[in-house]
Amino acid sequence: MGIPHLTHSLSPYGDKVVLPQNPANHENAIIDGPSLAYHVFYVCIARRTGTRNALEAAPTYQELGQAAVDWLEQIEQYGLKMYVANTGPFRVSG
Repeated sequence: MGIPHLTHSLSPYGDKVVLPQNPANHENAIIDGPSLAYHVFYVCIARRTGTRNALEAAPTYQELGQAAVDWLEQIEQYGLKMYVANTGPFRVSG
């Protein structure tokens, strides 16, 4: 999954940011859908310790959905505003 060496090729053009513990201002975030799915999938896989193979480690749709909501809620707590396409502000409701 993914494009080989993409992160390495694009990293000189990106900015690494440490999110503050107590966000004061509201910043905007662009979250790429495929990247979010990739990240959430590997977060769920990393939680699976003691599995013998990839099939045992595969997360359920419920786990993937909950991990995505948890991650978006965490980002929202940092004070970032998220927008979906051109539909306006996005709020996580869980």
